[in-house]
Order: sequence, then structure tokens, then C-alpha cells
Amino acid sequence: MRIAIFTLMRLGPSLAYAIASIFVLSIPLLESHPSSATAWWLYMTILPVMREPIYLLLAVPGVGIWSATVLLMLASIFGVRVAMQPQRHHRSGFIHAHIALIATGLTMGRAAVGQAGLSDFALPQFQRGDWSFLPLSQPLGTFLFISVFLACICCHLTVIKRAISA
Repeated sequence: MRIAIFTLMRLGPSLAYAIASIFVLSIPLLESHPSSATAWWLYMTILPVMREPIYLLLAVPGVGIWSATVLLMLASIFGVRVAMQPQRHHRSGFIHAHIALIATGLTMGRAAVGQAGLSDFALPQFQRGDWSFLPLSQPLGTFLFISVFLACICCHLTVIKRAISA
């Protein structure tokens, strides 16, 4: 039972990467069907949770929507493999989980700002005071942050266990 719980905890980063890929796919969906209520709902539901990390990824030269989707899906699939065999991929799992934690933490910092465009994205402005934690009214963001944080704790426990046994 304990192994199953730890495996589910280690799947948190994969869930974050999968939701990020869904957000990236919602952009061309919204472009193709701008009058679709479903496309708008999907985009606006995930926007506060994944805006910052995805726009950072899309700002990298040469990374477009389709290549970002492929990268995020591969990261999600890799995370499933890491979660199923943590003793084999302990270093990769550590890096995988902590990149997801940094991305969700970045999201938590700017989620209080109601912005759909890129105009204020160029550089974070700390003096504006909008770097507060995500309010509990965003259950998806809170759930993702907690699940990725728990995966990081599992990674740290694995590292500590290996250090003690060595």
C-alpha cells in the first residue's frame, strides 16, 4: 500500500506536464474555433495555472506550439516511467520533479494577475506587489503545486535513504 501511495505521489510532475501540454494545445484550438465556448473554457481554466511556464517555454527561439507540445508530452511520459521505477532513475526523477516544482512555483507567484496576453510578460516586476501565492479559489493550481511538492519530498526521501544506506 505504501509503495502505491509513493508511486501516486511521484506522478505529480507528470500530471503538471500533461496539463501544460493540454494548455499548449488549447491555444491552436482557440485560434481555430474562436467562437467555441468549450475552447474558451479549456483555455481560461488552465491559463492561470500554466501561463508563466508555457510563455517562458514559447519565448525560447525555435520553440513553437507543436514542439512545446511534444516536449511536454515526452516529459510527462518520462515522468510516468520514473514514477514506476524510482530506484533506477533517482537522479532523473529528482531533476524532473524539481523542474516541475519551479514551474508551478512560478505560476503560483503570478496567478493573482488577471491577464490573458503577453504585454506584461517580458520581465517580472517585483515592485508591483503581485507576487503573492495562488489563492485557494484556484483549486487546480493548488492541487498541482501540492502534488508536485509531494513528489519532490519523495525524491528527497529517496536521496536521504540512499545516503544513509551507503
